[in-house]
Amino acid sequence: MKVKLLAGVAMAGLFAAGVANAEPNGWYGAIDAGYHTLGTIEADGQRGPQFDIQTQDDWAAFARLGYRFDQNWRVELEGGFRSNDIETVVNPVAGNPTGVCQVGPVASACTGPNGEVSSAALMMNVIYDFGNEGDALRPFIGMGAGINRVNTEILGTLGGTPALRAVGFGVDDSSAELAAQFLGGLAFAISDRAHLDLTYRYLMSNMEFESLTSVAANNPGPFTGRYDDSHTLTLGLRYAFGADEPDYVPPPPPPPPPPP
Repeated sequence: MKVKLLAGVAMAGLFAAGVANAEPNGWYGAIDAGYHTLGTIEADGQRGPQFDIQTQDDWAAFARLGYRFDQNWRVELEGGFRSNDIETVVNPVAGNPTGVCQVGPVASACTGPNGEVSSAALMMNVIYDFGNEGDALRPFIGMGAGINRVNTEILGTLGGTPALRAVGFGVDDSSAELAAQFLGGLAFAISDRAHLDLTYRYLMSNMEFESLTSVAANNPGPFTGRYDDSHTLTLGLRYAFGADEPDYVPPPPPPPPPPP
């Protein structure tokens, strides 16, 4: 009898702990920050040249406002910013040395120009949480669609011959294109309302930019390319604003006694 009583108390304690860890349905907010790496951007110029833009790994940050429908499905509006300094701009065509060099003496080595590629994206995500509402650690996956505004800044000189090295080259332009992303990660409950989210995001969209040169005849014109191969890993804090479910609902009052 005592064993059954102790088992019942233990089961009740576990059930109560699960309820305490359950995130309430409704609105939530979150912020994330972390690491971002961007693969080579392959950009095609309107007048022939091709540029492979390689960037340095850098940082990213996000703010999210979401709504949980139940303990598995939620949607969120996400604003994100990704930034990467430019490392090199080269022409991948064999036998064509034209790229973009850092401003300096014509006879100096062609090192990468100054510049940056940054992304400001507004996405609507649909996310599915695996597991049960009382689990402390829950994996999740999701997909998103929205707008990605890519800003490109480059300052240097054309590479190749000494004559081209004397031609200044610059970009300061942005474009906004439709975008898609895939995401997944792990959520760890630190209270019944707060979670730590470890999230991986893969973002892709088109991009384009106008170029300027100090000699008009050498202007390669506008470039089009792809902002993809974008990988981001962040750690974020998510907090739920929804109302808690009542722990106890009293039974309805008994019906009145029948009249005599």
